[in-house]
Amino acid sequence: MADRGQDGGGLVGYCCYGPTPMTENTFDLYWIASAQEVRGQGIGAGLVSAMEADLRRRKARIIRVETSATEAYGPTRGFYASMKYGEEARLRDFYKQGDDLIILTKRL
Repeated sequence: MADRGQDGGGLVGYCCYGPTPMTENTFDLYWIASAQEVRGQGIGAGLVSAMEADLRRRKARIIRVETSATEAYGPTRGFYASMKYGEEARLRDFYKQGDDLIILTKRL
């Protein structure tokens, strides 16, 4: 499933999510992106809110997101924290030495 944010003139954001295999009512948020020129204007928050509304209608229990622990992903982790996603697990050195995988979740 994908949701798209539009500004009337074109695509400004994208969100891709779907059911997590072998689970009951658990979903993964695979990708969320917004155009650089609209960052900080609520496009990402709107996409996540629309996704969550869709998943509530589908009786989802948990949404899972995976991200990196590197400094470059600090703003990404801050965004998810602002949307009430919390760290559920961390796999040390997952992507490479010194780059942990962080699993964030939100219960609906």
